[in-house]
Amino acid sequence: MSFRFLEHTADARVECVGRTFAELLESAAAGLYAIALLERRDGVSDERHVRAAGDSREETLIRWLQELNFLLDTDHFVATVFHFTKASEWDVEVVASGYLCAPEERAEEVKSATYQQLAVCETKEGLIARVTLDL
Repeated sequence: MSFRFLEHTADARVECVGRTFAELLESAAAGLYAIALLERRDGVSDERHVRAAGDSREETLIRWLQELNFLLDTDHFVATVFHFTKASEWDVEVVASGYLCAPEERAEEVKSATYQQLAVCETKEGLIARVTLDL
């Protein structure tokens, strides 16, 4: 499970990798937090139940990132540990454990995850996704 940033003129573009769809979602979350936070801390002091569903794995991925971004913006919640109770490409349910961040821990405001140039591909090693985040 990993991510890296790709070049983009105005927004942030992230390539995420995972052996499974659940790992791909965790990698995408790490990419989101790497942009939105100055530094992601370890620690667990709070938890949230997160659900994302879509008609395709691409839509589910976007909705996942939008849910995490919503929790970050409204509750200041940063997930550090994910316990997936369901992780299909059409429906994801997870108990996310993490912490509440302070405003001074924020780096960039991520407005949303977009469908612009969105791609999820299968390889021998697993899944690769390329996602653009609107800043």
